[in-house]
Amino acid sequence: MLAQMEEVQAQLDTLVGALDGHDAGAIIAATEALATAVILFRGAPVAEGGESRAKVLIEQVLGQLEAAAIRINILKNWTRQRIDNNHQVRGIQTRGTALTY
Repeated sequence: MLAQMEEVQAQLDTLVGALDGHDAGAIIAATEALATAVILFRGAPVAEGGESRAKVLIEQVLGQLEAAAIRINILKNWTRQRIDNNHQVRGIQTRGTALTY
């Protein structure tokens, strides 16, 4: 279980780096790799005596998830602003606000 949790953490690092790099292809690849790592983690048993290390890793991963979510929201807002600005320049009415999940 610890190895799978470390893999989730590594994939989150990759995703945050891709988000910071504004590289759509890298974001998609990192998201898919993270999804695979999470699936493998969910099926992994917790080794006896490894609970304290698992707790530390989970806290780290939760922090990384929050960092990734913040970056995603920032990119979403920037994209929405660009779309709205393009509509203004062209004299086209905006189609409404972007969906938030």
